[in-house]
Amino acid sequence: MSTGSVVLAIIGLVLLLVVAIVVLQLLESVRRPVAEIDRYASDILTAGVGIATNLDGVEQLATTRKLGLAVPGLAVRYLKKAGLV
Repeated sequence: MSTGSVVLAIIGLVLLLVVAIVVLQLLESVRRPVAEIDRYASDILTAGVGIATNLDGVEQLATTRKLGLAVPGLAVRYLKKAGLV
């Protein structure tokens, strides 16, 4: 090998190293926001599951409301039947 080709090989390796460092820095600058978005998405999923869990009893709420609205009429009939009204 001649001295010129050795110098070109060294320059090529140095340029390759510089390009690799730049690419790694660019990838890191993309990775950090992606990781943050992933954490936010995980928090949103956890909150959504919590909300869904809290809404599991909505069907019973409608039944409770219906029964609660029936109480005054039933109470009046009971009092009439007992002779208290």
